[in-house]
Amino acid sequence: MVWTKDADSGTWTDEYDGAEKVFYGMSQAFKRLNREHGSVYTICRITGPAGSKPLGEEFRQAWKRLRFDFPALTVFEAGGKKTYLEPTQANIETWAKDTFWVDDEAEAAREVVPNLHLRKLPCLVFVSRSSEVLFHCSHWRIDALGACMVLDRLFAILAELVAGSQLETPRWELENKHLSPSLEDAYGCPKEVTLATEAKAQEIRQRNFDVAYPSAGLKYQGDQTTLPGVHRCQTVTFGKKVSEKLIRACKSRGFSVTAAVHAASAASVFESDDFGCDGYSTVVSVNLRPFLPPTSTYACGTYVTGITHTLRRSRDGGGDNNSFGLWSRQLTSGYREDWEPKAYLDALREVYRVHGQTMVSLLGSRPAASNVTVSSLGVIDSYLRRDHGKVQVEAFHLGSAIMGRQPTLYIWTFGGCLTLSVDYNEAYYSEKQIGDLLHSIRSCLGKELGVDMSPLG
Repeated sequence: MVWTKDADSGTWTDEYDGAEKVFYGMSQAFKRLNREHGSVYTICRITGPAGSKPLGEEFRQAWKRLRFDFPALTVFEAGGKKTYLEPTQANIETWAKDTFWVDDEAEAAREVVPNLHLRKLPCLVFVSRSSEVLFHCSHWRIDALGACMVLDRLFAILAELVAGSQLETPRWELENKHLSPSLEDAYGCPKEVTLATEAKAQEIRQRNFDVAYPSAGLKYQGDQTTLPGVHRCQTVTFGKKVSEKLIRACKSRGFSVTAAVHAASAASVFESDDFGCDGYSTVVSVNLRPFLPPTSTYACGTYVTGITHTLRRSRDGGGDNNSFGLWSRQLTSGYREDWEPKAYLDALREVYRVHGQTMVSLLGSRPAASNVTVSSLGVIDSYLRRDHGKVQVEAFHLGSAIMGRQPTLYIWTFGGCLTLSVDYNEAYYSEKQIGDLLHSIRSCLGKELGVDMSPLG
């Protein structure tokens, strides 16, 4: 799609592209309950010297400057289209007022997250008591790594301000040059449907909806009519030594840490599954930025897709964990090769069109899925630096607001420490259930890899 400008009003509009339509539709699924599914939030605890201005004011100035680099932060939905207003002194101030504030009451940023639903625009909150910065954004606008890139640039600007530097005044009339393209436009995906793209879209449909069904899943609370409650999160972080040992153990066995955690999660689900399914299917997020032309504007955009992987239960009497090594190697190979990246990206528009149609056609005809989505962010330090001179990022957390029965398992390292974090909804899972899931994953990894998986603190 292409941004077009109304010369009289200075308003730019663009249609939602395929991936954006899917993510936007998912985000609005619980609108009647004043809930938003899938929104991304990132929390960083920072340290920095006291400047001549309160840190909240410095953040406000940095946030205003950041929008010039990433004007997609100002884009909103109007009339079913993405809408962008050319900057004026008045609307810049209005945008800053609507999207940034200091919270002096909350003890921690996680207390603020459950209240951030269905916002017209992304927001930035400085929680003064914990010295935490919370960035929140709808998933149709951004993905997890993009959120990290946005904060990296924000902290770089903030570091200049607290050091007393004078920021260069942006040429605001050029801000629109930095508007992010959709995933399909960024890649250059053809708009014309060909036999090849149609065949690829049907192949992906079969993979997602036929091969992947039925699937083992977590036992959830309530039934098909149970409405979502509050989003929750549980996290376990391992120290550097444990993390290094785990990474070495995986490497020596020929598979990735992500694959090992995914396999351990599958073993846990199979162990608790009451339905006796032979297959366990789950979506794994794939960062598509390596396949796109390099440009800094790609921080604000949903440049990610999900590829479904299916594992088969062992029936040889040796238990489920005896499949751990096989699963881990299968997944490592599958992550890299079996979805055929070029053919998939060439067919993106058709893939998402067919996906959307299939989702609508199956609505209510199958039991709600309760498998665990896997999202591996890799080394966060590659996207969000810890050291910004006078501003230091001491701690990092990322998650998404889950309104459905499929928890999301995030995997990342930051400062050399591995973190496993599960976002879920309290209407469907208890704190104990998710705690048991994380404990089971830790136990499986420890047993299969010979590493003491004791967490920090």
